[in-house]
Amino acid sequence: MSGPAAGAAAHRRIVLLGAAGTVGRWYRTWLTDAGDTVTTADLSPGTDHDGDVRTPSADLRAAVAAADEVVLALPEDIAAACLPWLAGSARPEAVLVSTCSVQLPLFEAASEHGLRSPLRGVNPMFSPTLPPAGQSVVLIAPGAVPGEPAPGDRPTGTDDTDPQVRRMSERLRAGSMTVSVMDPAGHDAAMSVLQALPHAAVLSFVDALLAAPVDVPTLMRIAPPPARTLVALACRILAAPPEIYWDIQRANAEGGARRKDLTASLRRLDALVDADRSADFRAALASAAEGLGPYAAEGAQECRELFELIQRRRTRQDGAGPPPGAVPPAAGTRPDHNDQPGDR
Repeated sequence: MSGPAAGAAAHRRIVLLGAAGTVGRWYRTWLTDAGDTVTTADLSPGTDHDGDVRTPSADLRAAVAAADEVVLALPEDIAAACLPWLAGSARPEAVLVSTCSVQLPLFEAASEHGLRSPLRGVNPMFSPTLPPAGQSVVLIAPGAVPGEPAPGDRPTGTDDTDPQVRRMSERLRAGSMTVSVMDPAGHDAAMSVLQALPHAAVLSFVDALLAAPVDVPTLMRIAPPPARTLVALACRILAAPPEIYWDIQRANAEGGARRKDLTASLRRLDALVDADRSADFRAALASAAEGLGPYAAEGAQECRELFELIQRRRTRQDGAGPPPGAVPPAAGTRPDHNDQPGDR
């Protein structure tokens, strides 16, 4: 058990379930204070309570009974399996915090199990292993009303009467993260679009790629930045624990609708090409650009910068440099596609 720092008064007693995982370590770094007493639990050795948190020891139950905050840095199904014993062990004054990618089922289950403690959620919208500065984090609280980006340092949708939301938002903003607050249903609806949909698209792409009669190493030697970006996204998914992406697809009630949307979109594209309807294809692209609004131009610039980064990395790997006397295009210009054949 880690105690308060020397000379610091104890602030809170925190029990961190799933402490050895990536998200558990992120939570401890960014959402606990030096004076907090943190008790850790995980299957992994080296925590205060080694073992399956679904079947807690008497000592772990006692730690939870004395805690001011209990954090569930756990996969959705394991977090839900903990609710029955947490409902009987946690004090009504304690706050439970879920880090699940899908939040509404846990909030509903907490109500069904008669959980007396208030439940809140936090979802870092990026891998906790990446630098946090400038990254977005969503806090989840019942009744939160998301709005436009808030001015100054006030998080979007925050409820100033909720001390746990206020405390978490202050700590995260101190780490230069951008904070928004949503209710559980709104959070899950947004995650179906921001996580379930793009992950499904990437997984479908790599599945089709590997089903094609091609030699992948040969392809990757000649792949332009768009293809390399999609493959890189797939590789990032494949390098992570599968349960993360399984939970995102399975646990989100709206994930199935997003996958059906993706299937329908591919069918519409297929129909346009099969019928040689180029005018309708151009109209669809114009409609998409209009729908994206100001982000259409911003996103194109972000993509260009990403592709330039990929090209620079490939140049370093190949040991090649720009040809003698080559002059890079001025910032803001758009080179002809013949100058950058990979930019398509």
